Amino acid sequence: MGGQWKGGVRNVEFGTTGFYPAFDGAARARFAEELGFDIQGFSENHSRATDCFGEMRDAARATKRIKLAAGPVNFVTRHPGVVAAGIVPVQILSGGRAICGVASGDSAVAAAGRRRQRIEEMARDLGYLRTYLDNGVVEYPGGLSSRLEWADDLSWEHIPIQMACSGPRAIALAARVADRICLGIGMNNDHVAWALDIIDEGLAASGRHRDDVRVGLLAALAITEDRASGRATIRTRVSALAHMQSGGDLSHQPEILRKVTSVLRHSYDYSFHRPGAPAENPNSAVCDEEFGDWMGIGGPPSYVTDRLGQLVELGVDFFMTALPVPERERFAGEVMPSVRALRS
Repeated sequence: MGGQWKGGVRNVEFGTTGFYPAFDGAARARFAEELGFDIQGFSENHSRATDCFGEMRDAARATKRIKLAAGPVNFVTRHPGVVAAGIVPVQILSGGRAICGVASGDSAVAAAGRRRQRIEEMARDLGYLRTYLDNGVVEYPGGLSSRLEWADDLSWEHIPIQMACSGPRAIALAARVADRICLGIGMNNDHVAWALDIIDEGLAASGRHRDDVRVGLLAALAITEDRASGRATIRTRVSALAHMQSGGDLSHQPEILRKVTSVLRHSYDYSFHRPGAPAENPNSAVCDEEFGDWMGIGGPPSYVTDRLGQLVELGVDFFMTALPVPERERFAGEVMPSVRALRS
C-alpha cells in the first residue's frame, strides 16, 4: 500500500467542526478546548451560520490554547482580500492560533446560486491570498494593486492555509501551495493511500517536503456501542462527504464510490445539508451500509481507535470531526488519548 509516511514523530491533532447558532463561537470553542480538542472549526455558509470570522474573534478572546479554523471559505463568495481581512485579526487576537481554511466551494456556493470554483482560478486566488496574508502587495491585471493598508502598523505570525480537497487535481494543487491539507475523501485506507501518493508526487514536483505540510481527513465517524449500530449510523452520515466528491471526472474513483457520487452529483438536496436534518432523507437513502462502512468509521471506541490508528500509520496528521455532543465527549475521552499515544 502506497502513501505511508516515513518522517519523524509529529503529534496527532483532533478538530471538531459544524454549523453553529449565532453568537455561539466563544462557548463552542471553550467547550472544545475543555474536552481536549486541538482545533475548533467554524463552518462557512451565509444561509446556515453567522459570519465565521466574527465568531472566531469571539472565540479567540474566550480561549487560550485551541486553534481556530475558518470554514473552509471559498473564493466564489469571498474575494481573497476579504478572506485575508477577516482572518488576520483572528490571528492577532488569538496569539497565532488561526488557520485559514479554503476550498472550491460546496453548500455556501450553492446557497448563493453559484458553482464550485475551477482549479485554475483557485490556484490564482490562493496566490493572492498568500500574498495578502504575508502583508505583501497583490498585483492584478491592468496595473492595479492592493494590500492590507489598515495593517501597516500591525504584525502577526505566519497564517497557515488549510485547503480542503477531494479530487486528484485539487489534491495536487494543495500539495504545491497549502500548509495544511484536509482530504474530504472518506476513511478507507486504500483510498487515503491513493491521495497521499498524489500529495507526495505534488510535493516532490514543487521542491517541497512532507515536513512542509500537515495532512488530515474530514472524518465521518459514529461512536456507538457495537459494530452493528455503528454501521447503521454511519450510513446516514456520509452523503455530504460523498457529494463533495461528485464534481468533475469520476473515472478515477473506486466503483463503490462512483456509484454513489454519480447519483448525488445530480440529486443532492441541500435542504437536508443542515443541523437537525433527519438522518433518513433522500441523500442518505443513496448510501447503503456497505458504502457507509467504506466511507466512514462507525462502532465502539475501541474499533474507532484501531481504525484511526491505521490511518495515522499511513501518515495522517489530523482528523476534523462533526459529532453530536454525547459522541463528541466519548470520542474525546476514549479515543483521542489512545490515538495520540501512537505518536507520543
